[in-house]
Amino acid sequence: MKHVMIPFRPDGVFYRAFESALNVAKQNNALLSLVKVIHYPAGIGLDTFLVMDMVSREYDLSKFDKIVTNLQKNAITAKVKLDVHVLDMHLSPAKAFVEFASKNNVDLMVVGSPARKGWKKHLGSDMSDEIMALNPLCNVILVE
Repeated sequence: MKHVMIPFRPDGVFYRAFESALNVAKQNNALLSLVKVIHYPAGIGLDTFLVMDMVSREYDLSKFDKIVTNLQKNAITAKVKLDVHVLDMHLSPAKAFVEFASKNNVDLMVVGSPARKGWKKHLGSDMSDEIMALNPLCNVILVE
C-alpha cells in the first residue's frame, strides 16, 4: 500500500478518521492525501459566482487552512508525508472523492461516517453512503 486518502468533512467524525488514516499511512510508509471538495451547484460556473459566494468560499478555505496546520503537525510528528488537495468541482463531493482516488492511484480511502442509530439511519444518505454506492476502485474503510 503506497497511497492513503481521506476526504475532508467538517465534523467530529473526520478527526477520528484522520487518526486512523494517519496510523495506516505510518504503518505502511504510505503517502496520505487529504482532499477537500468545494462543490459548485449544477449550472453555476466559477465565473458567474456572486460576490457573496466567493466571500463564503474564502472564509471556508481560511477555516480549512487553520485545520490543515494542525493536521500537518500531527503528520510531521508521525513521520507521514501529507499532501493537501482542494478541488473546485461541479461533481457531488462523493463523486469528486472517488474520481480523485481513481486518477491518483489511491490504495485505501478512509472515510468518516457518523453513527446513525434508530430511526435516523433511515433518513437520507450521508456522503459515506454515496461514496460506497459509487463502488470506488480502491478499498474503503468507514470510521464512525
